[in-house]
Amino acid sequence: GSGARPQAWRAMITTIAASLLSLSCSKVGGRVRISARASARSATRPPSAPFAFLPRVAAAASLSACASPAFARVSRVHRAPPLAPPAGRGGFSAMGAVSSQDDHGDSTDANGGGRGTQGREYVEMGPRIMKVFPDEPGFDPRRDWDIVCDVRSPAEWEDDHVPGSVSTPVLDNEERARVGTIYKQESPFLAKKLGASLVAKNLGKILDEHFQDKEKDTRVLVYCWRGGERSMSLAHVLSRVGFKVGLIPGGYKRYRAGVLEFLRTMDGFRYHLIAGKTGCAKGKMLDQLKAQGAQVLDLEAMAQHRGSVLGEDPAWDNKQPSQKFFDTRIWEQARTFDRSRPIFVEGESSMIGRLQIPKNTWAGMRKGSVTLLEVPMESRVRWIRGGYKHFETTDVSRLVEKLQKLVPKCGKKKVAEWEEMIAAERWDEFVEDILLNHYDSAYADAAKRSGRDDKNAEFLMLPDTEDETYARAAAELIAKHDVSAPPPIVVEREAENEEVAA
Repeated sequence: GSGARPQAWRAMITTIAASLLSLSCSKVGGRVRISARASARSATRPPSAPFAFLPRVAAAASLSACASPAFARVSRVHRAPPLAPPAGRGGFSAMGAVSSQDDHGDSTDANGGGRGTQGREYVEMGPRIMKVFPDEPGFDPRRDWDIVCDVRSPAEWEDDHVPGSVSTPVLDNEERARVGTIYKQESPFLAKKLGASLVAKNLGKILDEHFQDKEKDTRVLVYCWRGGERSMSLAHVLSRVGFKVGLIPGGYKRYRAGVLEFLRTMDGFRYHLIAGKTGCAKGKMLDQLKAQGAQVLDLEAMAQHRGSVLGEDPAWDNKQPSQKFFDTRIWEQARTFDRSRPIFVEGESSMIGRLQIPKNTWAGMRKGSVTLLEVPMESRVRWIRGGYKHFETTDVSRLVEKLQKLVPKCGKKKVAEWEEMIAAERWDEFVEDILLNHYDSAYADAAKRSGRDDKNAEFLMLPDTEDETYARAAAELIAKHDVSAPPPIVVEREAENEEVAA
């Protein structure tokens, strides 16, 4: 009936969750019963390929046994020869099986398979789960997986996560804190028992919210903080359902280590900086370069900030990501770049809002060649007003509030003058005045602090900030500094236009 299915799901989920948290399960009178069971991780080495994704006890079996039809069945009773148990009691090992003994001294493996010394037989946990290593060059979560599940708490996911992953917490923020407190202050067993109950409840929610519309061939990657109980709980349920499941051994911790290792190599790239005073539309130049095939790092977009006291943007809810997620965005983009070609990047200070450009990225930028954009003041004013319309409409009071931060440098008198211009809606006058009396001098100071080689920079004089103007300029920059890039389409179009005109 309709009530039997949810009960069956709850029974299966509770059984799996409890087993992953080192509890012993049995089914009595249609209800799952959980009892304590001691466990300890085995120190045995993982099997080598091609047995890396099979239980250790299967890897120990003969090749003839592996080739038999009975061995290939996923849901069969495991009849491989028993392994000698390690010292102490064996426990669950992610993706493999380690030898263990039940309370009667019988040998089994952590996936549930094996024959005990007393002739008892144990059932396999289910299909295998693939190991996925985020520090390998070919790792691409967006390409290789249909859904990437981060089972850590929402707060952990918010701080940083694998690109493209969705938050599917098996314990929310409060539940994780509650279990952790009990683990430290009372007992690991009590914490695991509570955790099993909470995880079982949340697994049902995850299945309902994220997987009811998914087909059987959906590829699912799962990870947690270190690739332990939290990720294995969801991975096993999904594998039992029939999805193709991968799991990251070492979890987010291993992924983050790979990101940091890559960022340490960022000074090995060749950088070309697009510099210029505020209002020269440097970001627009980066957009044009990227559209024409150049390698571009738009650090301001990644940092969700325009790099000045007025740099917050309501499009990003006036918020910036964490430093870790800023690092992740740089890693995700730069790891696809060709090191024989330059990276075009805006000439920034080392800080963008409250975020720090990674040390070795900044070191490489300081050694880079420079193109300085020059645009008439009238065009600069028009460009800034177009990009900061919210300060003239919905955020006027916020603009006035932010101007107070400039009092120490520009003085109360000058800030008061700007406030009068704002009140009278003399926007062109205000923008030009704040450029001349604050931003231009601030830009010059930042350039000196950065150690950028502006003396040997090439100057690119542009008449305006129109799309056509910047498309032509981008094509020239690519032709001069990125000769290995494919010919920009815009050049071909210009040639076609000339032929038509002739």
